[in-house]
This record gives sequence, structure tokens and C-alpha cells, in this order.
Amino acid sequence: MNDGLAETYCNCMEDVKRRLTVVNTVTKGKLSTGSELFDYEFVSVQIRKSLELVAFASMTANKKLYAEAHANFANHWKAKVMLSNLHRLHPGFYPQPIILDHVNEFGVKHFEHVKDVYLTQENFVTLYELCSEVLHTWNPFTNKERHIDFKRSVAEWVQRIERLLRLHLMRFVDREEIWVVDMATSMDGKVHTFMATPRS
Repeated sequence: MNDGLAETYCNCMEDVKRRLTVVNTVTKGKLSTGSELFDYEFVSVQIRKSLELVAFASMTANKKLYAEAHANFANHWKAKVMLSNLHRLHPGFYPQPIILDHVNEFGVKHFEHVKDVYLTQENFVTLYELCSEVLHTWNPFTNKERHIDFKRSVAEWVQRIERLLRLHLMRFVDREEIWVVDMATSMDGKVHTFMATPRS
């Protein structure tokens, strides 16, 4: 399949990697705006864009669906609505995190689903909406204390996203084949997709 979709997907994932690297740099105190609040706002933009890239990149399994999804959801910030509609267009749109279990004598690779903590669709909704709230300008007339509560540390959220994507499956709308996506292959450290055919 030489239609440029794999390249598009990989480019989106490379963008996610770059954005999360910047967020990690901020959380480690190696980069700062000089204001803790501004730092949180800055990382919120990077995380939100990373989540949007995950959602929309997954729709590259079908150009028509991607076009429809982007037209409908480009201006949405309600993650529940966005994910619900993406699921309607492509039920298998969400990345499926896996680990390589073993390779048999015939060279067939066997993968297991990741069982430890990663960014689930429910987590996606929570994190996306938290980031969206941070993006709004603070009302100077409110009596509420100005603070940002991410429920857990930004570093932990980033770890969950990275665990989701490190090695994952991406399913197509109209074919049995799948992509196995490696976010940092041993050959060059870049994102690559590998076509695979599932076996029971």
C-alpha cells in the first residue's frame, strides 16, 4: 500500500514525540517561562495538540473519514463528543498498545496487549478537557483561586501517553491488515509502521 498514509501517520507521531519531549524538558526544570502558571499553560498547549494528533492521525486509515472527521471536529474541545464521533466513523481508531512477546520458529511475531497503566480513552477525555480549561484566559473578576490542577503530575500524564504509543496497533476501516507502529525503531530511532496480518 503506497498511498502516503504511512508517511502521514509517522509524521504526526514524530510531532507528538517532539511535543512530549518539550513537555518533559519543562517538567524537569530545564526550560521555563519564568512563571509556574505560564509553564502549565505552555505544556497544556503541547499536550492538547499531542492528543489531537493521536486522534486525527489514527483517521489516516481512510482519507475520506479523516476529511469528514477534521471538518466536524477541528473546532471541538469537548473530548467526549470528539471521541464518540471518531468512534462512530472508525470504531478501531484508538491506538492499541502492545508488547512483543515472542517470535516463533517461522518468524511469526506474537504480541501481547499492554496490561499496565497507559492513556485509556477515558484518560484521554479527562486530560484533554483539563488542558482545554487551562487554555482559557483567567477571569480577573472571579473570586476563585488561580491554580491549575491536573489531578496527577504532568510527568505521569506524559508517561501514560508514551506507554500508549511506544509500540501500538492501528487498524484500518476497510481491510484486515493492520499497522504495527514503533515510535523509536532500532534502525534510526524514528517512527515506522509495519504492515501485518493478524492471526488467531
